[in-house]
Amino acid sequence: MSNIDSKTSKENTLSVAELKTVLSNHKVWLETAGRDGKSANLKDCYLKGAVLLGADLSNADLEGAYLYGAYLKNANLENTNLRGANLRGANLRWANLKNADLKNANLTRADFMQAEIKNARLEGANLKMAQGLTPEQLAETHTNEKTTL
Repeated sequence: MSNIDSKTSKENTLSVAELKTVLSNHKVWLETAGRDGKSANLKDCYLKGAVLLGADLSNADLEGAYLYGAYLKNANLENTNLRGANLRGANLRWANLKNADLKNANLTRADFMQAEIKNARLEGANLKMAQGLTPEQLAETHTNEKTTL
């Protein structure tokens, strides 16, 4: 079985220039409360190892995105849809994941050191061998019997 599901494939890979355009349009969209620019839609995109240091992807759609090993240190992912995303080994240090939807996401070996995860939806998420998660952080999230710790 492949690590990439049928919806997420290398065909959905963005070039660095395309990703910069998406981030730039999203920034304008956020700054103008949706009047201008465009909300980032990275649903099912193949972004393995993407460097998104400090990126503001709040309120973006990354459902099913393949972010294996992505560098999201200091990223703003508040209210972001990451449902079913593969974030295995992702660097989420100091990231803002408040109210993010991470249902059924693969977060194996992800690094959550000092990440803000209050009210994050982690139902069904795989957090096996995740690093930097404290009991205090987890107590402020939504988990269920299908969440793997």
